[in-house]
Amino acid sequence: MLNDNPARVASPESPVELDLKKLKYDFLDVYLDSDNTDSAFHEALEDHIFERGLIHVWLRKLYTKQRDDVELDMQDVLNDFVSDYIEAKL
Repeated sequence: MLNDNPARVASPESPVELDLKKLKYDFLDVYLDSDNTDSAFHEALEDHIFERGLIHVWLRKLYTKQRDDVELDMQDVLNDFVSDYIEAKL
């Protein structure tokens, strides 16, 4: 009979680290690809945009020299909101 050698026992696996950046990217990608407007995320995003009056800001900006900034502003708001939403849910 062979004796067990403690030095040959595999060490326990380290826990899988959550890749938060990839999770946020994947979440945003799925959201943008879906037509689901009944999700809790969509409702929270709408509330965020309306409560801060961003629609009015963007509409006014559309008729100025800064109209090209509207899309960038929207992307920034969406990215920041996704980040905060995911972190709050974890």
